[in-house]
Amino acid sequence: MLSSGLITISIVIILVIVLYKDLLRPSFAFLGAVFILLVLQIITPEEFLMGLANKQIIVIFLLIGLTSGIQQNIGTGFFFKIFSQKLKPGTFRIRLMLLVSSLSAILNNTPVVAFMIPYVKEWTKTNKFPASKFLIPLSYSTILGGMITVVGTSTNLVLNGLISQFGYPMLGFEDFLYLGVLVATIGMIYLSIASNYLLPSREENKSEVIDHLNEYLVETYLPMDSKMHDKTVKEAGLRQLKEIFLAEIRRGKKEISPVGPNEILQKGDKLFFAGNSEAILKLIQEENGLSLPEDGHVSNYGFFQLTEAVVPTSSSLIGLKVKDSDFRNKYQGSIISIHRNGTQLKGNIGETKVHAGDLFLMLTGKDHNRNDYYKDLIIVTLRGEISTDRGNLKRLPSLLALAVLFTGIIGWIDLFVAAFAGILTLYLFKVLNLQTLKKAVDLDLLLILVCSLSLGLALNKSGAANVLVNLLIQMTEGSGVMIALVLLFIMTLILTSLITNAAAVSIMFPIALELGNQLEQPLTPFFVAIAFAASGDFMTPIGYQTNLMVMGPGNYKFRDYFIIGFPLTLIYSVVVLCFINWYYL
Repeated sequence: MLSSGLITISIVIILVIVLYKDLLRPSFAFLGAVFILLVLQIITPEEFLMGLANKQIIVIFLLIGLTSGIQQNIGTGFFFKIFSQKLKPGTFRIRLMLLVSSLSAILNNTPVVAFMIPYVKEWTKTNKFPASKFLIPLSYSTILGGMITVVGTSTNLVLNGLISQFGYPMLGFEDFLYLGVLVATIGMIYLSIASNYLLPSREENKSEVIDHLNEYLVETYLPMDSKMHDKTVKEAGLRQLKEIFLAEIRRGKKEISPVGPNEILQKGDKLFFAGNSEAILKLIQEENGLSLPEDGHVSNYGFFQLTEAVVPTSSSLIGLKVKDSDFRNKYQGSIISIHRNGTQLKGNIGETKVHAGDLFLMLTGKDHNRNDYYKDLIIVTLRGEISTDRGNLKRLPSLLALAVLFTGIIGWIDLFVAAFAGILTLYLFKVLNLQTLKKAVDLDLLLILVCSLSLGLALNKSGAANVLVNLLIQMTEGSGVMIALVLLFIMTLILTSLITNAAAVSIMFPIALELGNQLEQPLTPFFVAIAFAASGDFMTPIGYQTNLMVMGPGNYKFRDYFIIGFPLTLIYSVVVLCFINWYYL
């Protein structure tokens, strides 16, 4: 038992390192860890497959589908009525935080942030304020709001899934409501005051690129005697170029982007290349039929359709080189710049491996549909997509779906039934269809959640949790239950700063369970402690997907999260632990 426990602990440590260093795609890392546990017979295939039938995991995907339908139905004009252009920045920030914290209490918070980023950027651009003063508050307030209910964050549902899997009573509506409202209120008060002083006033990445557009794009044209006339792009040798790519062709008033390999070149075409400008000039010097115009138009921003997009943690692009992803054909756009961790990447874009959180600045065609690839790329540039207000009657399907969901949240009906009924309501009103639901299913997320449950089971079954708890009890011997709870909370908080919150709560669950049993205490305060600690990642961008999503659009650096997040973490921790001590012990 001891050897299998130490092996399990070692596997978990290796998994944490792999996730922290981004050595493998998260879903593959989890799957690899669970595969080793299966081979070593620490868990059985039947125990692994139990996760696929876990009701709370299925509820997560029902909620994601429900959120997708509500977003489509609610309309964009609604948000611009709330966010008047005449608002003062402080008032705008408070309204923003109140709205998204309320939404994330009943809807999955990741889509809420994805939906709101373009509106925040549009408002800040119109009013000439830096988006960096508002996007971290957007992320943090969704995290805080998500703690108000069991459905607000997948962390709570994963935890309840583990609790039910082990046969204990699940956390209820009141276990999240009172403490969730308290930390959300105190956290938003802090953010409304501290954001002006602790967040940077930083220019957005797109502005930097636009100001130096000639460094990214070079305009050429085909003169009347060009050798490339009547040749396809591939025949002209412009398809597989080193360090550069053909981003767009302008033919009279027609714009061709992205450019396919079989596009036939014609005299007078204007060809726009992106990449290493020196390599582009070298191409022209080879006298192959390209020339530089006397009067170029590259500096005219209005000529191009520049679009920003963030790579989410669920993207199938992660780990691939751009050149191997068939990006231009698949996503109808060409990448001209990549920003990562607040800095612009140098070198050949085609050779760049995609990481979660990367911000792409793309040249896209005007007819591209952002909904075609929202799972792989989250578009953060609003492109004149403000629709008129739909009116309350047309929002009726969403209101009905939310009403049904609310009955599940407060426990009047089963949450699974409520989420299912909400989906069915939107389907009957033709707001949702099977295609939209299919797009909402994220296989990577499913693997991570199912594997997380298996890890928690392995830690308990192998005796690893018992080993760790014995060490914890020895450290706190004679100090009382509250000190043990504080250490449990801190351990979970550190872990969730390094890896995903779902993984953190799965790893810490068996430790919380064993700790409560050995101390002969009610288990609820231990479960509440790890639930709130696992969602309390305010110091890093990597532990919570919403933090990673706003990093590129806000042009944030790693230290920005720590500067504003460390005081918030202290406040959050004190409030949570004091409440648990007062309410449960």
